[in-house]
Amino acid sequence: MINENIFRAYDIRGKADEDLNDEIIRKIGIVLSEKILKTGQNKVYLGTDCRLSANRIKKSLISGLCSNDLEVLDLGMVPTPLVYFATKTGKTNCGIMITGSHNPKEDNGLKMVINDGAVSGFEIKNDVINLKNKTTNIVNISDARDLIKQYENEIFSNCKLAKKIKVVLDSGNGAAGPYAKKVFEKIGAEVISLNTEPDGNFPNHHPDPSKEKNLKDLIESVSVNKADLGFAFDGDGDRVGMVDNNSNIVSPDHIIMLLSEYFLQKKKGPVIYDVKCSNQVSKIIEDNGGDPVIEKTGHFNIKNKIRETNAILGAEMSGHIFINYDWYGFDDGIYSAVILAKIISELEIDLSTKISDFPKVFSTPELTLDVEDSQKFEMVDKFKNEVDFSGYEILDIDGVRFSSSKAWGLLRASNTSPKLVMRFEGDTDQELLNIMAFFKDNFKKIYPNLNFEDHN
Repeated sequence: MINENIFRAYDIRGKADEDLNDEIIRKIGIVLSEKILKTGQNKVYLGTDCRLSANRIKKSLISGLCSNDLEVLDLGMVPTPLVYFATKTGKTNCGIMITGSHNPKEDNGLKMVINDGAVSGFEIKNDVINLKNKTTNIVNISDARDLIKQYENEIFSNCKLAKKIKVVLDSGNGAAGPYAKKVFEKIGAEVISLNTEPDGNFPNHHPDPSKEKNLKDLIESVSVNKADLGFAFDGDGDRVGMVDNNSNIVSPDHIIMLLSEYFLQKKKGPVIYDVKCSNQVSKIIEDNGGDPVIEKTGHFNIKNKIRETNAILGAEMSGHIFINYDWYGFDDGIYSAVILAKIISELEIDLSTKISDFPKVFSTPELTLDVEDSQKFEMVDKFKNEVDFSGYEILDIDGVRFSSSKAWGLLRASNTSPKLVMRFEGDTDQELLNIMAFFKDNFKKIYPNLNFEDHN
């Protein structure tokens, strides 16, 4: 019996031992091989993160992929950006990454690229469910790890620090650890690397830089070592978090502003950002001659919008950064961190001073509330349909974002986990409290058995 909830809006994800057993993974591999062959190609890059279930899933996936004489180009254990890099520069523009990203360690999943396009779990769901049994013993694997050095060299050629800076890296024992350390040392930074060795048990803290509790090691190390800045990566290295020289967390909104200013000085064009981002992001983009474009959350959606608009940059509140100027437009936490370090090295002021120059707003981080996976989208729709939003402007491309002239709030369903996602912002502290009160009052009426204060 297949749990259909594993097929998500921009990838496949579920409990590794329950939802992603060998037979289901093999069927997914068969369906993906058929889709790849229909493009006229016969190769696919494959990488894994460091989760404990990775090798078992890899073996079953290869069995399915090779069933139609597809050749698997094995990258080994790498961060997700290396799979994306391989599809941009290697022998085929098809790739699969076995990763649970920032989900709990018991989870795993697949991120898929076919013919240079991100593949949604929804796209293959019916084909997998309806697939008839097919046996195979064929295995056709080639070593593709030579692309790792090419990736490192290209980053180095794109980034020269204006002055030596001290950087702390915390990879949370995820797949990015050894690669981030090597790249930063190669560009000439003084590097303090924490939780570097990949370990699928994530023994020190969970690798999710969007949560403050996971940044404690980084914050302390930046302070103790008097570093210029610090970076944290998620489990598969496609997201990045940042800490300034005063050991303060730099909000993703400010990271996007920094990058927008930098790249819009080089080339004018669209900048894509997701529905969870601050209103100030669009203002910074416009002030620097860019075209702000708001989009649904999710790497799948941001990548597609970048291709559609030829945007120079895309970003999400969660820490996914997509650089499309002199790079390839995929989300890459390591490359984004290197570029941010380059930007800071070129400033005549320190990072905290630069951040203080941005407009001040009052906002919450991304808040999440645990709900049933099968009900989350219906819950958002019910809220959207039953609340009286008189006086608010509504954007409903991804959940419901309700805005006044001085504040906004958002409710959406997570596409990667069984959660509702919320965020709120006001021009003043009181405006923030007001819009949160509006949300909480309505949420309590519609869902009296759920407590908003139980959010993570």
